[in-house]
Amino acid sequence: MTVAYRRTHNEMPADVEEVEQAEEEGIRFSFLTVPVEVVGENGHVRGLKCLRAELVKREGSDRMSPRPVEGSDFIMDVDAVIVAIGQRVDVDCMTDGLCDLKWTRRTTFDVNMVSMETSEPGVFAGGDAVTGPATVVEAIGAGKRAAEAIDRYLSGMPQPKMPPVPVRRRRVEQLTVPATTKMALKRPEMPLLNLDRRRVTFQQVELGYSENQVREEARRCLRCDVCMRCGKCVEVCRDKMGVDALQLGYLDFDHPVATDFRHTEDVCILCGACATNCPNDAMRIADVDGERILSLCGTILNRQKLQYCRECGAVLGPAKYLDFVRNRTRNMTRLTGDRDLCEKGARQKEAAKLQTEGAVPGGPGTQPTRR
Repeated sequence: MTVAYRRTHNEMPADVEEVEQAEEEGIRFSFLTVPVEVVGENGHVRGLKCLRAELVKREGSDRMSPRPVEGSDFIMDVDAVIVAIGQRVDVDCMTDGLCDLKWTRRTTFDVNMVSMETSEPGVFAGGDAVTGPATVVEAIGAGKRAAEAIDRYLSGMPQPKMPPVPVRRRRVEQLTVPATTKMALKRPEMPLLNLDRRRVTFQQVELGYSENQVREEARRCLRCDVCMRCGKCVEVCRDKMGVDALQLGYLDFDHPVATDFRHTEDVCILCGACATNCPNDAMRIADVDGERILSLCGTILNRQKLQYCRECGAVLGPAKYLDFVRNRTRNMTRLTGDRDLCEKGARQKEAAKLQTEGAVPGGPGTQPTRR
C-alpha cells in the first residue's frame, strides 16, 4: 500500500507512533505527491494520475503549502484507490425541504454547539458535517449531545442555553514520590500485536499496559488537576527570597526550560514561602517525624531534619533555614552565641543564669548591708 501525501514527512499532521507503525507494516509514503485524477479502463481502476509538488510559503500562514509543478504529472499504478482527504457536505441534496438551513464558510452545518440543533427546527447534526475533519471522540460526543437534545425536543422540553459545567466530585489523594524517582521514571512503551498478525487481522494492535506499568504511569503524573501552573512558587522563591530553588521549567508557558525536581534539595532552605503563596494547595510543607518536608503534588522536593530549642523544645526549623535568617539579619540584630535557642528559650536561659549567680546588687529582692 502506498500513501500519496502532498507535503513532506515533517508536515504530516499525524502521531509519530502511528507513522512509525505504518512503516513497520510495510506502508510506503509518496511525499510531495498531489492526486489529480483516477484513471480507469473497462470499468476498473488502473492508475492514479498525480503531480509532483513543491512547498512554498503563503502570506498569513506559518505552514508551508504545496504547489503543483507543471509538467510533472505521472501515473501511479494501483489496484484500488481509498480516498482519505478532507471532504465537504453535499449541499445540493439538502436544498429540497430544508431551505432554512444555515451553513458556515467551510460549508458545514451551522448548529448550536450545546444542543447540536441546526437553524431548521427539529433538525440536528453532528460529526464531521459540523466540525469538519476531526476525531472519532469528538463525533461521539456530538452524537450524545444531539441524542439528549432530540429527546428534549420530542418531549417538549426547552433546550439548555449554556454547556454543562464540569463538577469536581472529589480530589484524589496525592501519591508520595521522591524527586529522584520522579526524574528517573520514563513513559513505558506500549506492547503491540505481533507484526505478522497486525498486517492480516483486525485485532486490536495496542495490547495495553500491565498493572505495574499503570502504577508507574500514575507516579509520573504531574497532577495538573491540582497545580494550576501559575508559577507563583517559582516567582516568590526566585524574586522575593532570592533562593531560586525551584527549577520547574514546565510552569513557564512563554519560556519553558528544563525541569529538575532534584535541584530543589540542593538549594532549598525550607522557608515555606512557596507553600504559603500557593493558591491551590499544590505546594505543601509539613513537619513529620522530626523532619520538615516540602512536596509539590506529592513529589518530595526536599526534606531536612528539624532543629529544636535547647531550653523549651520549640521547633526552630532546619539548619539551612536558620543560617539563612542569621545571614539576612546579621547587620540588624546582635548575634547570640547559641544557634539552638528560640526567643523564649533565650529568655529562660538568661533568667536561669541570673538565679544561679544571685541577685544583682541594688536590684529587686536585694537586702541592705548592715554596718
